[in-house]
Amino acid sequence: MLTVDALRSLISRLDGEPADALESETLEFKSGNASGREAVRSQLRAIRETVVGFANANGGTLVLGVADHAASRADAIVGVVGLDTQGIKNSIYDGTDPPILVDIEELSEPEGRLLMIRVPRGIPPHTTTEGVAKIRVGKTTKPLTGSNLARMKFVSGNNDPTAEIVPGAFSELIDPLQVDRLRRFIAQENTGSGLKALGDVELLDALELTAGSDVTFAAVLLVGHKSAIRRTAPQHELTIARFKDEIEYDYRRDLRVPLLEILEEVRSFADANARVEIIGTSGFRQLDVPDFSWWVIREALLNALVHRDYFLGVSTHMNLFANRLEIVSPGGFIGGVSPQNVIRHAPVRRNPLLADVLQSLGIVNRAGLGVDRIFRDQLRLGKEFPLYDANESYVRLVLYKTTHRDFVRFVDEQAIQGQELSLDDLIVLRSLIDRGHINRRSAADALNLPENTASQRLVSLRERGHLSVNGRGAASTYRLRDDLAHWVNDRGNGGVGPRSETELRDHVLAAITEHGVIRNADIRHISGISRSEVVRLTRAMREEGLIEVRGRGRGAHYVLPE
Repeated sequence: MLTVDALRSLISRLDGEPADALESETLEFKSGNASGREAVRSQLRAIRETVVGFANANGGTLVLGVADHAASRADAIVGVVGLDTQGIKNSIYDGTDPPILVDIEELSEPEGRLLMIRVPRGIPPHTTTEGVAKIRVGKTTKPLTGSNLARMKFVSGNNDPTAEIVPGAFSELIDPLQVDRLRRFIAQENTGSGLKALGDVELLDALELTAGSDVTFAAVLLVGHKSAIRRTAPQHELTIARFKDEIEYDYRRDLRVPLLEILEEVRSFADANARVEIIGTSGFRQLDVPDFSWWVIREALLNALVHRDYFLGVSTHMNLFANRLEIVSPGGFIGGVSPQNVIRHAPVRRNPLLADVLQSLGIVNRAGLGVDRIFRDQLRLGKEFPLYDANESYVRLVLYKTTHRDFVRFVDEQAIQGQELSLDDLIVLRSLIDRGHINRRSAADALNLPENTASQRLVSLRERGHLSVNGRGAASTYRLRDDLAHWVNDRGNGGVGPRSETELRDHVLAAITEHGVIRNADIRHISGISRSEVVRLTRAMREEGLIEVRGRGRGAHYVLPE
């Protein structure tokens, strides 16, 4: 459950992020303002429905006193008016069936009073006494109907779809040729050496893919007849498309075949469309840098297939564009995983049996999602950050092709010198290429680590001579050392400048912290954006209280608020 310190850390980000951007599967904000009897009743009804949604999923925390879409902390924290703690508790307990007992903690912030309502994970299904049944799905609370009821069974631990028994005889469901393919994978991965000598029935039984004469859904996905997949798992399909532009494709293939055959088909597609860039080094060696590492594609694709939501009757997609590869998996993140924390979050498996089997065979990453390997390999190859995008319906992973050649050489030189760069090192250095400057807070965001830990990573890179620092203490800003500074905004070399408004704001604030002031021309120079874009950006930052203007006309400049 969310702690008071964790909540205060979150609301400290409200100067720059709206509250709804901070919400998750286990956290929601509501204003909590009600005046008049009818308004109080309406507010309590909405609270009960949200509590029911949390209880039917993984539990969570409802924070009252914070408005959703405000652009600053002062506007977002509206405080709780018209509701008292005991009244809320009684309303929830008396107004839910089975009754839900919550814990409520009060926080006094300078802007107003907040209430943290901690909702335990229940024994579903819960409803309100008015007959309203809901469940938390991603950032929203949805009616508990149809597929959401099946989702609730899964979340509550009552159902692993891949462990379900599929009706039919063993010979009708299991393809001996696919079992032979499984044995070849076992031999290639050098794992379970005793397994490959077993007969078909014994092998699947040893992997717990069968139970006596019964065959599991996971077994059909892995080694089933194609006819059995069409009949029992029509949603188990990968659509591969190669796009000639952003709209039209010139190649498409729909694969409704067992999982290991999908891997082989994708490997053939990747090899046929591979492009390798040859990069020379100062040591007169050559580095072969592919558009994508096969191991990255394999890890990403297995994540999409193994952790997809089989309650949704849609296909998995892999789309190849001129500058990127996109993999889209049905079903959003679960268990508190989000695009922001995916690299750090503990493994959460949607389909435990299928994941366990592939992990035991060494086919998927034993630590869980293998996201750290995806990030590490992409960054080592000089690519941009992998981009995750998700809601309750899908997870999309975007892998970019463009290579920053100087960064590849640098990473290689460090390895030759026995100074291998860690994943955290790569994240910080790549962030500096994109942003130019970084401080404790922006480093913490990039690394998804606490600020103190992020600060240690920055200090370590500085001590190894890779960064220079300006300022002291919490106000310190870091940049690449002088001989690497040309990497920033080096678009011809595959580098990119700040791409989002958040990054642009960080860029401006870091420059003011370093120099004390900044002018419009300075912002255009360090960011590459137009004069009109600078005017729009600075106006928004002034309205949010991030900067103040001094002087007029040509003498106008910006400073931090006093």
